[in-house]
Amino acid sequence: MPQKDMRLIERPSNPEGVLEPAAGSYALTGDGDITYRCGGCKSKLAQNVSHDQVCGAFTAIRCPKCGRHNELPPEDQHHHHHH
Repeated sequence: MPQKDMRLIERPSNPEGVLEPAAGSYALTGDGDITYRCGGCKSKLAQNVSHDQVCGAFTAIRCPKCGRHNELPPEDQHHHHHH
């Protein structure tokens, strides 16, 4: 059950793909085994997701607690899109 810290970014390159979960909720949930946390305040942003679920699903997640933007850590940004 890995917990991973996301990478803080100044501002997302593409505002279209930013997820903004409400306070107390997650941007994404699923049936995977990875939990992603805000790189700043360590709030959980995505709960029980799988790699395929998050890869390419968003450009960034805005943390509802501290308001900073997070993107997937570099090692999770493999762009192997299955068509």
